[in-house]
Amino acid sequence: MITKENFYYSPIKNLSFIDNLIFYSRLVLFTAVFAILITVSLLLGKMIPTIEKWLPVLFHKMLLWLLSVEVEIVGETDQSKKSNLFISNHLSYLDIPILGSKFPMRFVAKSDVESWPIFGFLAKKGRSIFIRRNKADSLNQKNKILDVLSSGEKVFIFPEGTTSDGNRVLKFKSSSFSSVENQNFKIQPVVIIYSDLNGIPINRWLRPLIAWYGDMDLKPHLSKLIRLMSIKAKLIYLEPVNAKNFENRKDLSNYLEGRIRKVYSSALSKKLA
Repeated sequence: MITKENFYYSPIKNLSFIDNLIFYSRLVLFTAVFAILITVSLLLGKMIPTIEKWLPVLFHKMLLWLLSVEVEIVGETDQSKKSNLFISNHLSYLDIPILGSKFPMRFVAKSDVESWPIFGFLAKKGRSIFIRRNKADSLNQKNKILDVLSSGEKVFIFPEGTTSDGNRVLKFKSSSFSSVENQNFKIQPVVIIYSDLNGIPINRWLRPLIAWYGDMDLKPHLSKLIRLMSIKAKLIYLEPVNAKNFENRKDLSNYLEGRIRKVYSSALSKKLA
């Protein structure tokens, strides 16, 4: 009899010596190439802004290759190139390389991420916009994001404000849209869903291998994730909307939350059917 616990770990237990050898060989190559890219960035990044802009995209692509993550794109992506603000549901730190591997975008992150070991360095090199989530500093944070959007750069925000367990979409924080309230900015909603691990369809018991939420410790969760042979994810691009067409940020937030929740629930139901 297969218990839930055994089934939970089955994608990891199926790894062979050859699988591990392939992964660590990739890791060595990944580390060497990344070191070269960081060196080039440090030496030429200030003189050639394009290097700083595209470095995160290259890093994200390399990371997906290292972890054998296959991404399927659904929907019209041409319109997204004209969008200013990108949003999606949020399940894991893996969302960031998946969403950031298409073209340069600046992710909005909470300020304490800046001081995290390794992740903080990567976030800074990725040109993340660090914000303090408190009312006293809300105007400053709003203007910081608005300035970036007004400069023509693309910004990515997770309106849930945290990761979910993957079984639902959390309530959106309307403050996520304060910088675009009544502004002429296009918003591209994206739905991210993880479908398979090592060829096994993801269910409630396997979802914690991807979803990182609550009080989960990062190190053991990451150690399980990197030992997976393959991960399949799907990005569903919905119809962009213009922020100026909504009376206020709460209406905008509720509308986008409803659309993303509906599509995510539908995709999850079809996957589990």
